[in-house]
Amino acid sequence: MKKKVIFICSNGGHLAQIRELAPLFERYDYLLVTEEAENTLPLRDKYRMRYLRGRSEGQSRNLQFYWSLIVNSVRSLKILIGHRPSVIITTGSHTAVPMCYLGKLLGARVVWILSFARINSRAFSADIVHPIADRFIVQWPAAQTLYADSVYLGGGIY
Repeated sequence: MKKKVIFICSNGGHLAQIRELAPLFERYDYLLVTEEAENTLPLRDKYRMRYLRGRSEGQSRNLQFYWSLIVNSVRSLKILIGHRPSVIITTGSHTAVPMCYLGKLLGARVVWILSFARINSRAFSADIVHPIADRFIVQWPAAQTLYADSVYLGGGIY
């Protein structure tokens, strides 16, 4: 029986990075979880997919952002109960936070891969998940100084 793994990320660059891990998908009973958007819906033809609510336009953390966080927490819990992963692997961002915390409560290990774009700066969602992550991977040597116990594997970790 294959180990159950959830790969989760926000849409955009985070999804592009998680898709670099696609060769690993064959080794696991996996689910790819991302935000539901026009550009992510066609991915269900290629991958085992589940969708969460997408972030509203812009970067503001308004009422709609917090409502999406609540909705995604409920959806994440349903996905976790249905799939029962032993590991959650994420490249971030905000979409992955509820899944990581709920998964950890249900006994899953959490692996966070800090975005390739993060060289000298921290990420808010990474800051939130870092304390519970079983493995925290960075892709730049300078980023390793930002997060205690992080593991530098270089930019070609995929």
